[in-house]
Amino acid sequence: MKKLGVFLGLLLALGQGAANATASISATEAAAEENVKQQIKTAFPEVTVESIAKSPLHGLYQVTAGPVIFYASSDGHYLLLGDVFDLTRPDKDKRNLTENLRRKSRLELLKSIKTADMAVYQPKIVKGVVTVFTDTDCGYCRKLHSEVAQLVELGIEVRYLAFPRQGVGSPTYENMVSVWCAKDRAKALSDAMDGKEIEAKTCQNNLAEQFSIGQKMGLNGTPTLLFPDGTLVGGYVPADKLAKEAMKHNLAE
Repeated sequence: MKKLGVFLGLLLALGQGAANATASISATEAAAEENVKQQIKTAFPEVTVESIAKSPLHGLYQVTAGPVIFYASSDGHYLLLGDVFDLTRPDKDKRNLTENLRRKSRLELLKSIKTADMAVYQPKIVKGVVTVFTDTDCGYCRKLHSEVAQLVELGIEVRYLAFPRQGVGSPTYENMVSVWCAKDRAKALSDAMDGKEIEAKTCQNNLAEQFSIGQKMGLNGTPTLLFPDGTLVGGYVPADKLAKEAMKHNLAE
């Protein structure tokens, strides 16, 4: 019995030692992460760091600031901008680990906008969805919109968000406010895309927020397409190809 007691005591001591070591490691990691955060804050006061975690690359931390992902050395002296790939993944679309994180961030940003606040063109049977950041004075936006009826026939639901490239308060922005405040938003948007004059209206709206979300996602032009899995594609895509992409990237909502 005495030997058993000694053995149990030894096990408890080892367990406590392991717990203390784990706590020490955790404290060290927390201190390192805080150091990286402070170094970034000092160098780039305008950047809001949302999270810091160990990256798949030894010695580097993964820093998230909205949809922007970058990497920092553990001492906070060096930053790397670029994508990290896991070449062992069988699914080629999932090998870009950095882009996978961007997808999640975009979807988090999009959650703040309700579908009721978008201009929506919905088919009877939805086979895929695409959210489009658009500008009513953009030529390629108008070209894409001219094929919305075809997309709807193919089973693609098209959801529009406003992204007036000249910014909040610009003539395009005011025109899009009138579109969003119209009794029939979808018809008003189609009329605006056709170059028709829209009756000036104002109402409570969140177009400034929609524009801000586009900026946070790093949009630099329109149209920009966002799929339900967070994949972002810039520029005009023909209806037949867009329908295939929408179904490819579709997720159950």
